[in-house]
Amino acid sequence: MRPAPEVHDALACLLSYPEEGREGMRYPAAIEVVVHACPETLADLQSFSQGIQDVSAGELEELYTRTFDNVAERSLEIGWQLFGENYARGVLMVRFRALMRKYGVPEHTELPDHLTHVLALLGRAPVGLAAAFASGQVLTAIKKVTEGLRSYESPWVGVLEATRKVLQMHLIDEVVASEVGQ
Repeated sequence: MRPAPEVHDALACLLSYPEEGREGMRYPAAIEVVVHACPETLADLQSFSQGIQDVSAGELEELYTRTFDNVAERSLEIGWQLFGENYARGVLMVRFRALMRKYGVPEHTELPDHLTHVLALLGRAPVGLAAAFASGQVLTAIKKVTEGLRSYESPWVGVLEATRKVLQMHLIDEVVASEVGQ
């Protein structure tokens, strides 16, 4: 069954820049939402929780920046992972921005192809569109980022693995929908 938009929003929360003073309250709640919808993510998200449990708020912000923002290969920008800095990425960002408007996903400081925006979009888009983006682009990009993070030993590997598992639920829904429609 397709995860609710709240599940996608919870994953986006876990992948957003940590704001000092808020992560202690928001992370456990977000983890609970994801695990409730997709119990297979429990070990991945426990790994994340354990990886950040002794990290101060300031250190967490620094760790996030070192993890995702300072090395392009670990960027959470889907378009960059797929196309680098070229025209195709620009086209993808325009498409994401239009879809975000259409499905009521507010834009924040990150670019439209940032995984936090894309997750919110996938949670609200129709089943077929969400499955197409998940299988054709988003899962490929997440795999690339995850591979880069494994060697870096980042606690966010668990969050990306959980994200991958949740997004695979879209693919299952698409298969079921196509079989029912035939």
